[in-house]
Amino acid sequence: MRFLFLASALAASTALFSQVEKSTTLFTVAGEPVTVGEFEYVYTKNNVNNQADFSEKSLSEYLDLYKNFRLKVKEAEALKLDTITSLMTELSGYRKQLAKSYLTDKEISEKLLQEAYERSLRDVNASHILIKCDENANPQDTMLAYKKAMSIRQRLIKGEDFGKLARENSDDPSAKDNDGNLGWFSVFQMIYPFESAVYSLKPGEVSMPVHTQYGYHIVKLNSSRPAQGEIHTAHLLLKFPEGANDAQKKKIATQIDSIYQAIVSGKVSFEDAVAQFSEDRTSRNKKGDLPWFGTGRMVPQFEEAAFALKNDGDISNPVQTAYGWHIIKRLEKRDAPKYDEVKSTLKRKIERDSRSQVAKGILVEKIKRENNFKDFPANKKEFFAAVDSTITKGTLNTAELEKLNKPLFTIANNTYSQADFAGYISKNAKHRGDKNKEQLLEEYYENFVAQSALDYEESQLETKKPEFKSLMKEYRDGILLFELTDREVWSKASKDTVGLNAFHEQNKNKYMWGNRVQAVIYNTTDKTLAEKAHKMALKKNADEEKIKAKLNKPDAAAKISTIDGKYEKGQYNVIDEIDWKVGVTPVKMLDDSSYRFIVVKALVAPEPKTLKEAKGYVVSDYQEYLEKTWLDNLRRKYPIKVNESVLKALIKK
Repeated sequence: MRFLFLASALAASTALFSQVEKSTTLFTVAGEPVTVGEFEYVYTKNNVNNQADFSEKSLSEYLDLYKNFRLKVKEAEALKLDTITSLMTELSGYRKQLAKSYLTDKEISEKLLQEAYERSLRDVNASHILIKCDENANPQDTMLAYKKAMSIRQRLIKGEDFGKLARENSDDPSAKDNDGNLGWFSVFQMIYPFESAVYSLKPGEVSMPVHTQYGYHIVKLNSSRPAQGEIHTAHLLLKFPEGANDAQKKKIATQIDSIYQAIVSGKVSFEDAVAQFSEDRTSRNKKGDLPWFGTGRMVPQFEEAAFALKNDGDISNPVQTAYGWHIIKRLEKRDAPKYDEVKSTLKRKIERDSRSQVAKGILVEKIKRENNFKDFPANKKEFFAAVDSTITKGTLNTAELEKLNKPLFTIANNTYSQADFAGYISKNAKHRGDKNKEQLLEEYYENFVAQSALDYEESQLETKKPEFKSLMKEYRDGILLFELTDREVWSKASKDTVGLNAFHEQNKNKYMWGNRVQAVIYNTTDKTLAEKAHKMALKKNADEEKIKAKLNKPDAAAKISTIDGKYEKGQYNVIDEIDWKVGVTPVKMLDDSSYRFIVVKALVAPEPKTLKEAKGYVVSDYQEYLEKTWLDNLRRKYPIKVNESVLKALIKK
């Protein structure tokens, strides 16, 4: 609510006012200047759709609004609302969220987006040979794994068969069955370094060893093709029993062929066949419908058969996979989307993917470079030596580290000490069995440097990014204004019952009913019952409650019901349709075969609405009254002086 209120109270953009300096004072509030630049920012942002035309009328109207806004903010500051913990916590949370969009290297982020999109336009088929090597292995083991990978690559370059070498050497268990072939895939389906290696190759080429968290990979690009896009299908599945033998599989093949023949001959529709025979419980009740999928999302046999269907509605021959036999129906197909259509989706995927660390790493190095990062290796070594092996269990031997307070590194004029690093470790350390002490401390140190660099950059955003400073001021003023307006107007109007009653009494002739009728509407589903009730209602001093008591029998299927009320024209179409005169209308049969008649008891002259009847309108008007009174008081308390010559200079037409 606060954010919506702020967005409607203020908004922002960039534009230039004629030739007036931005630092020139446009008006003062109790002597405090409001500059042309500040007014420019909110005027151009809040007046969208070319409404910021700098006409005298437009500027004057918005200036009146903005003067009121500054008056309220001035009062909020005088009341020290900017010291309320809950409001400052909210402001801090907003700042953190806003800062994220500024703590990125836009050039690198855009390159990653373009790279991901371009890769999404090509499907690739690749094979690999994996030589396992723990990412935290010691240098000797890492070198051994690398040399083994290089020796295999040399054999491949000399012409040895990739599949044979994969079966004999790969630490990927699936290589024994697939010769290292990973099938077709696209962007985001493999870890980033592996994906990058594949997309850098030409068909038939073999990569240098590629290092990932799993070890070293020798990668071969077998083939590439334009992206298939995505397809929407339905299927009918006959499952293989667990451990099915050849005889069982043959029997299921016969069954699926029989079903297929029935479908293509028109004896049964695909959908009816699914409902009757499919053993995929998830899709059976949805006519076999499956989610959209693209390359690499289904088992190869299913994917190949689905994309081979040329037209919507086409049905495949029976297709065997490891799960059983399928009959596939193509429902829809869509080509790869345009960049603008998929940009936001790609951005979210990148943020969740390891490639996002690339952009972060480049930004950190940029911050370090721009702010004269300097480290002190000897002090780092001293700190590492003072830490004992319990660090791997998530604890820090603080007693031994208390005396250490030498600088580890500096960023700009900020010094980050050994004690600061110890505090960082204490907050972030976890039980880790995957690394030894040295490796773990190195990881913590790199993370501490990166976090310190990003925190420093965030602390400078108001200085380095004028638009960030403006947005923060805007939000800060907005939450103060919201809090104060709630106190002085919104909550006060609903909670001040004495004031609200008095305001209603003083203005009750503003909240008037028009001409009304007091009427009773009779309804029943039984014609005879309606006629009996109608006859009784025609009698003098007839009472609807007595009529219902006499006619409505406890066990009767049909009963009389009534609605009694006062109605204005346009309030209820049933009342609008009758003549407005005292009396009883004839019994009318309705479209739903029920019966109705109406007794008009009286014509009611215009009269004031009670507070309960008009409360929504009264509260709204009372709020408006309270705000006007409040603003009048604020204008007396904080005099405003407008520099008329500056205002005139802003007028363009």
